[in-house]
Amino acid sequence: MFAYELQQARQHELQHQADRWRLVRDAKAARTAERRARRSKARAAVRTDAGGASAGVSAGVSGRVHRALHPHSAA
Repeated sequence: MFAYELQQARQHELQHQADRWRLVRDAKAARTAERRARRSKARAAVRTDAGGASAGVSAGVSGRVHRALHPHSAA
């Protein structure tokens, strides 16, 4: 009887761990989705910005965007 009770307690503990893991995973996925939504919204706002080229970016004659390289970049 004692072994059965131990097994039940272990099963209960594992179930709680799995439930907590799922909650943490779902919360992390929700935060990631919110972050991606904010970033994509910010990128869309930059793309549709009527202010023209931002600092470090210049549009050439062809309309293509040329970014100034960062001084510490490997390129």
